Amino acid sequence: MSREVLTPPVQKMSQMRRYRVNVVHDDFGGDKWNGQNKQAKLEYKTYEEQDLYGDDDDYEDDAALKCITESANGDFSLSIHVSKSFYGGLIGMKGSTKRRIEEETRTEIFVPRPNDRSNEVTIKAKQRSQICAALRQIQHLVTSLRKKMKPTHFLAVALNSGEVKERFMELKKCILEAELPGIDAELFIPECCIHLTLGVYVLLDDNERQEALKNLESCRRLLDGLKTPFEIKVKGLEIMNDDPSSTRILYARIESPDLQKFANQCLAHFQTTGLCAADNIERESVKLHMTVMNNRYRNEANKSGNSFDAREILKRFGDFDFGVAQSQAVHLCVLKSRAEDDFYKISGSLEF
Repeated sequence: MSREVLTPPVQKMSQMRRYRVNVVHDDFGGDKWNGQNKQAKLEYKTYEEQDLYGDDDDYEDDAALKCITESANGDFSLSIHVSKSFYGGLIGMKGSTKRRIEEETRTEIFVPRPNDRSNEVTIKAKQRSQICAALRQIQHLVTSLRKKMKPTHFLAVALNSGEVKERFMELKKCILEAELPGIDAELFIPECCIHLTLGVYVLLDDNERQEALKNLESCRRLLDGLKTPFEIKVKGLEIMNDDPSSTRILYARIESPDLQKFANQCLAHFQTTGLCAADNIERESVKLHMTVMNNRYRNEANKSGNSFDAREILKRFGDFDFGVAQSQAVHLCVLKSRAEDDFYKISGSLEF
């Protein structure tokens, strides 16, 4: 292999400064997504303090390591996919982050230029262990940056048809006819969007979306021993906080033991992929619920405040029975993507 191939031209700083970390999509889950994730910064500092040349055996299950190649002259190389949204964080101010990783791991790291079609970052070094060390630092950096980003996709079980939808519309009609103070139609989730959320993710390009779909398909094995289609009983109303006089979310309770078991195992699997949004990384289980009302649905021009009084709704309709639904699929959906009178855009599904 020629020296030209082994040593691509170094990028100019003016080009590298054009990259910035991309924070994508609108808010999902309220104010907690605003601002920087301090915990992510603390975790990254911890990663930096780890032994750069630790035992590779702990990482041998990383598929990326299997792609390390050795040239005829004994040099090692690895090309990995990194979303362009992370280039700014990887390069750092005036190239400082990239340069630090190179110095600490004794590697050369080549990040695609702004107009390059490739989104593969290449690591080159004299020793395989140096490649591994740089890979770990890049992976930890990407993980910490992803934690600061808003979710773009979510796993959903659709409930927007049949008995549950009809009963939802009946409840909505009864609540609005009661003319309760501060309660209006904008608070209700559109009936075409009724669903259960099993997880939220940050997927920044087509490669990451395809990776998420592959991982979703791999969750098919988790269905073994479970009864499908899942039977989902929807009954009773609750709020997310402890004060019904000032709440933001009213939801319906879910009873579905098999779906709950699948949801928890699916969450645990996706936590190993590095694709989860911050809220899902440390969560041990999924709280299955069907959102009925959410203050976030209100038009931004609405001046009714950031909460609503659910006391009378709970008093009158707290035991409302939405009926039973059958689910035969889990969908990977795009947040904030629904068309009028339609469900969210579906990127792919696990059907069973």
